[in-house]
Amino acid sequence: MKRIVIIIFTLISFVSFSQNNTSEKPYIEVTGTAEKEVIPNEIYLDVPVEERIEKGKKITIQEIETELKKELQSCGVSEQSLSISNLNSKLVKTGWWNKEILATADYELKINDAGILKDVFEIFDRLKIKNARITKASHNKIEEIRKEVRISAIKAAKDKANYLLNAIGEQTGKSLIVRNVGNQQINNFSFANVAYKQNKLMSRDVKLKQGNIQFQNITVSSSIYVKFEIK
Repeated sequence: MKRIVIIIFTLISFVSFSQNNTSEKPYIEVTGTAEKEVIPNEIYLDVPVEERIEKGKKITIQEIETELKKELQSCGVSEQSLSISNLNSKLVKTGWWNKEILATADYELKINDAGILKDVFEIFDRLKIKNARITKASHNKIEEIRKEVRISAIKAAKDKANYLLNAIGEQTGKSLIVRNVGNQQINNFSFANVAYKQNKLMSRDVKLKQGNIQFQNITVSSSIYVKFEIK
């Protein structure tokens, strides 16, 4: 008797499952992708500054900062573009028997034109600022660009569904599921080896051409999955 009950329950479950399948509306699943390249217009540099002793006189952080701001203004870079991010000190040997505590500071500098980057590194060289490096490049409207690319991706999904269904005489209905499956921002360069040495900007990814420094573009991409009903 138990065996008969189990068989009947199995048959009922199978019939119910089949009915659910046949009642589901036909659909199409597509993924739309889009990307856009933009030229970075915000370049960030890490600028380490150290006090030093020259001819028995201490050159202080404040003196170096004042001179740096003055030099940067000559390139069209405002004082507000330079900000201090860290201040420290270290014990340095200044002679055979003498030691002195010298301050160190890390500054962040933002510039909006890669064309003046060579001039900026030359300023560092004149002021004996060593190990300055580029840390980040971005765009001041990067969020708007990301939204624009996502919109293009979902439109691409709709276009894909339309032409696929048109090929078999069907029409695209309303969207049933929309899912963001991937956003990516690729900086086609790295900054680990960017440095100004002996009047040359050393990097595989930042090109010096006719006195101007050119960055490779930033690539912003997006992928959107959409499940459309078929009319």
